[in-house]
Amino acid sequence: MDGKTKKVILFIVEGPTDEDTLSPVLKEIFHDKEVHFHVVHGDLTTERKTNSANAIKTVHEHIKAEMKRYGFRKSDILKVVHLIDTDGAFITDEHVVEGDVKKLCYEEDRIISSNPQATIERNERKTSVLQRLYSAAIIGTLPYAVYYFSRNMEHVLHNIDGNLSDEEKMEYADRFDATYGKIPEAFIKYLSSLDFAVPGDYEESWHFIFEGLNSLHRHSNLHLLFSEKRAENARREG
Repeated sequence: MDGKTKKVILFIVEGPTDEDTLSPVLKEIFHDKEVHFHVVHGDLTTERKTNSANAIKTVHEHIKAEMKRYGFRKSDILKVVHLIDTDGAFITDEHVVEGDVKKLCYEEDRIISSNPQATIERNERKTSVLQRLYSAAIIGTLPYAVYYFSRNMEHVLHNIDGNLSDEEKMEYADRFDATYGKIPEAFIKYLSSLDFAVPGDYEESWHFIFEGLNSLHRHSNLHLLFSEKRAENARREG
């Protein structure tokens, strides 16, 4: 990163439409930083090889791969921000029911699955991994925090509760960019909406989403990232 002076905020996201949706407005908000996205192209919290014992190491491997790819040094990275979908994974087993569906079908009080046992195992894996990750403030000496969209980003940002095709996700990403990409204040206000912003601090927001059916409903704690930025600005201004 020779010749560059801006510190990097590294966002880890699941898919390219996450980057397409959020990158423009995040670059406006953190205009004094270099906003960089690492797209996993999947959900590392549900990979069969990932568990609570190696969750930190798994995320660290993704961070190191991105640093190597772009020549970032540890001193270049200000923080790592990990964005995940809850996928309703924190509900109890009795709310996973069998049905004739090709993809998982998410409802307000249940997940319909053609293979409930496999879905329950996925949920257990994702729950244990995220219980480990959300409490990790540092990964590989770098500041780290994980924020969630529940059930997923489209559910929170667009109030869409069905499955979307990749083309439909791109259409929503373009619409979102057109609405908020150049108006960061409006984005932060929207994300802080009482319709879905979880109250409390970071730890309280995670306790909330692990409870009951909350991970199936429309919630997010990403607004807390911007609360931290406002607090940092206030401290800097004295």
